[in-house]
Order: sequence, then C-alpha cells, then structure tokens
Amino acid sequence: MAQRREAGRREDLIEAATAIVRDSGFGAASVKAVTARAGMSAGLLYSYADGVDDVLAEVFRRCAGTELAAVDRAVLASERTDAAGRLLALIETFARRALRGGRLAWALLVEPVGRAIDEERLAYRRGYADILAEIVTQGVRDGSFAPQHPQITAAGLVGAIGEALAGPLTPVSADEDDPDAVVAAISELCLRAVGAAPEK
Repeated sequence: MAQRREAGRREDLIEAATAIVRDSGFGAASVKAVTARAGMSAGLLYSYADGVDDVLAEVFRRCAGTELAAVDRAVLASERTDAAGRLLALIETFARRALRGGRLAWALLVEPVGRAIDEERLAYRRGYADILAEIVTQGVRDGSFAPQHPQITAAGLVGAIGEALAGPLTPVSADEDDPDAVVAAISELCLRAVGAAPEK
C-alpha cells in the first residue's frame, strides 16, 4: 500500500512537471513550481524522486518517446514504400507534430537544458538517426539516393531538421510561419541532402 501511494505521488510530480513544461518549458519547472502544482511541500519531492532533474528527465522520456513512436508508426504505415516516400513521411510527421506542439516541442528540441535532460535528448536523437539510417541505406541500395555513409547522413539529417524547426518554434518570435511552407522547405532540403533522384 505504501509503495503504491509513493508511486502515485511520484506520478503526481511527473504530471505537474509535464504541465509546466508544456506551458512554459523546462526552465520554469523548478522544485517550488512542480511541488506547488502537485499540491505538496517542496521538501516532499525528495521523498519520491532523486531531485527535480530526475522528474524532468522522466517528463522528457515520456514526451519524446510519444513523438518518436508516432514518427516510427508513420514511416511504417507510409503508402509509399520507396526510400524518398518514407523519408517524406518521417519529415512530414515530425515537423507537423512539432509545429503543432508549440512550447513543448521547443522544450524537447532546442531549449537549453541541464545535463540529465541533455543526455535523454541525445538518446532520442539516436533513435531518429537509426530510423533515418535504415531509410538512407534503402535509398543507396536501390539507387534512388546518391552513394553515401548512411549513419553519418542520418545524424546530419536529424540535426538539419531540428535546426530548421528551431526558428519557427522559438517562443520569442513574433513571426507566424506557414506550416506547409516550413514542411516543404525541410523536405526539399533533406531530399537534396541525400541526393534523391528527381520525382517522376
């Protein structure tokens, strides 16, 4: 019973932190803010977690895991099974979900964070790179992409997509970017990067 109650209180902290990150980013999720939102005193956080970084790392894992799973499903379910089609499915899903996600997407992708969250971010970047490396390998093998090192290209694509979204996602920007134009530009950039054969 006590163990179940402890797990429930930890879950309250994670849910409170997730709400704060969704609204205002990781920087706003202080011990005081998280515990106040969870309805407990600041000192109690350490009874249910190793610290606020422990809670925030779990928030990142869950939110980023949801996004990675959605992208993976989209690539697997793509009507086009060729490499270019699968690449476009990945970009379309990732970019559109990020643009709809607003502050949360900015927090997951580009907000300056501490070491614990940064390590989680690197792990998820590798997850995207693995999917992309498989797509690039397919394209190189069937001749639709230029010869290249799939893992290096994949890592570069992950970085390019993230950087391309950084501007449209920034919470201090007064500009309103057209999501369709952003997705199209990123798609064109990535297709050029892999040396894709022109669409017929």
